[in-house]
Amino acid sequence: MPRKINHILIPLILISPLIFGSYILTMGQAPSSTTYLPLISYNMSGWIGPYGGTVVPVAIDPTNPQVVYAGTWGSGVFKSRDGGQNWQPLNNGLGNLYINALAVDPTQPSTIYAGTYRGQLYKSLDGGETWEWSGSGMQDQAIIYSIIVDPFTPSILYASTRGKSNNSNPPWSGVVYQSVDGGNSWSEVLTDVGGKDLQDWAYSLVVNPQRHNTIYAAFHESGPYQSPDYGANWYSIDRGISDYSGRVIAINPDASKNNTLYYGVWHNDAVYKSLDGGINWFTSSNGIPFAKVYSIVIDPFETDTVYMATYNQGILKTLDGGESWQHTGLEQERLYNVTLRPDTPSYLLAGTSGDGIYRSQDDGKTWQSSNAGLDNADLTSVMLSSAIPHKLYASVYGAGVFQSTQPSLTWEAMNTGLDDKYVHSIVKNPVNPELIYALTDTGGLFRNDLKAGKGWESFGQGLPITPNAQPAYVEDHPFATYDMQEYRLTSSGIQALNQATTVNLMAMVFAPSAPLTAYLGTGGFGVYQSTDAGVSWHPAGLDGESILSLAVDPVNPDLIYAITASSGSLYISQNGGLAWDLAQLPVTFYSVASSPSSPGSVYAGTSNGIYQYISNSWTQLGLTGNAVTAIALSPIQAGLIYVGTTSGGYYTTDVGVTWKPVSLSMSNLTIQSISTDTTHANWAYFCTTTHGIYFADISN
Repeated sequence: MPRKINHILIPLILISPLIFGSYILTMGQAPSSTTYLPLISYNMSGWIGPYGGTVVPVAIDPTNPQVVYAGTWGSGVFKSRDGGQNWQPLNNGLGNLYINALAVDPTQPSTIYAGTYRGQLYKSLDGGETWEWSGSGMQDQAIIYSIIVDPFTPSILYASTRGKSNNSNPPWSGVVYQSVDGGNSWSEVLTDVGGKDLQDWAYSLVVNPQRHNTIYAAFHESGPYQSPDYGANWYSIDRGISDYSGRVIAINPDASKNNTLYYGVWHNDAVYKSLDGGINWFTSSNGIPFAKVYSIVIDPFETDTVYMATYNQGILKTLDGGESWQHTGLEQERLYNVTLRPDTPSYLLAGTSGDGIYRSQDDGKTWQSSNAGLDNADLTSVMLSSAIPHKLYASVYGAGVFQSTQPSLTWEAMNTGLDDKYVHSIVKNPVNPELIYALTDTGGLFRNDLKAGKGWESFGQGLPITPNAQPAYVEDHPFATYDMQEYRLTSSGIQALNQATTVNLMAMVFAPSAPLTAYLGTGGFGVYQSTDAGVSWHPAGLDGESILSLAVDPVNPDLIYAITASSGSLYISQNGGLAWDLAQLPVTFYSVASSPSSPGSVYAGTSNGIYQYISNSWTQLGLTGNAVTAIALSPIQAGLIYVGTTSGGYYTTDVGVTWKPVSLSMSNLTIQSISTDTTHANWAYFCTTTHGIYFADISN
């Protein structure tokens, strides 16, 4: 079953990359299918990195803090046995690899629970080595946002969920469940929060560690709730609260202070505090206006020390119980989680959106990337160096741009000057290949002169900016929400991103026959053209459309092909964008590529395989029934075409007469882009949404 394209950018609200892939229940990757193979010599095929990706929950074994579990967005559960420095996938039995929540049984730490996105819940009894589905009684396609284990009676669990009616409009089918048999079966204990027309859901649950009959919940639109009797009855506890957009609720672990609660929110007030068990609340956000809070953790020894992971201001820290807060790193990251070692609270781990896990060993003063083995990176593009053989550059959505180093093909970030690490693509200047460009979500266009070695600079005049954006609902996100990026911390302070930011830039291509001419696909503002290699830009049609893919004819720089994101339509312009005609083919278009050797011809990836357009007619070239999301034609071998689909990569050496799979290692993975080697026709690089880059040598 092909996965539909989900990450179509909503005009004016800059959300997520051009990720192909819906979050279906059965993904089918076995753990062995994602083995990392360092590419020491170019006579093999395999995964070559870089590591990282989106990490939503992090859970630490309370009895052995060296053991850490991480839930990724698309690659399942990973385990570290050295405090989060190195990771191994543990997905045997997991039928859904989009992990939203994790919980470790505090009395039997080999028992672990994993909550998924639309796949309900899984349980492991052997430290994650094997998993079994454990969602009996839960609603269909339940999204699990939070799992908690009763610390006194670990056979009792609670889970907050949202159901299959997830969309931009309520009711949202929010249900809190309880299990009294260790997750074998579940029953509803709280429904219809906000009424039948809303059915709000809880993002976060917490049990009082001293009085385990008391449960707290933070609801999406309805604020905090409390149950005093093991979930049998629930009451709103919102006195003093004006911002009801709850994301997390945390309780002081100190027995003498366990009436102290923190409630993190999304819209305006950042965090509230209660000193009486939630009866009364007051704002506790001095110095951090508009912080969008996802996670709160309290130092178990110095309980006035509290950390918060935010989506727009990095890690925040207080030393005085919330009287004042300060930023303590990772300001450029969109964070989902922060947690600390129970035995060494100075040791922190943070999960990010796209950039993997960071580790701090000094109370958050400094942070290091901690992603070895975490092969979940969302690769949007890869590019070969024109100056150094086999050297690669890659754009990772959420982590910026990386370069490979020799001899073992390790990777290092090259983000100096890159203000936005959410990069859709990197592109090479055809006249001066030492000039490369990065297309970003909100930062606009950047250029890097690799020879000069000064890093990235903001580049390009005349690019469109957003007007005052209205809040949007984002479904394809670990935590569906409103006004995703209303505010962001920048070098000049808090910036209101819904006032004036560069629109997201989605695709860029140079005209082969006129290398100073380039076309740029934007989110919501159509196509832009430059005739001076990107120095200045002007509109070139399709205003109001988000452009998913672009191609230019090899000999006619005015012959352009553009695929729109909203409708999956292919448009053709023969006059440099002054006018556009709609291609008449009853399919959804995903990708387009021109042939260096076939002027007037173009190849299109569709919901029904790959087609060739020539002489105003279409020819189906195979892969019928597959959603073709990426195409690359060999520049040195006629007839050799590589394609990516929502279920792996394929190639043909006879222009589509026969097709072969590139590797079973890519089965069920979505390919975003492909790069071919200019000296070895049999070499190609496949960028996946969840497993980094696969290097293929089809001669093997």
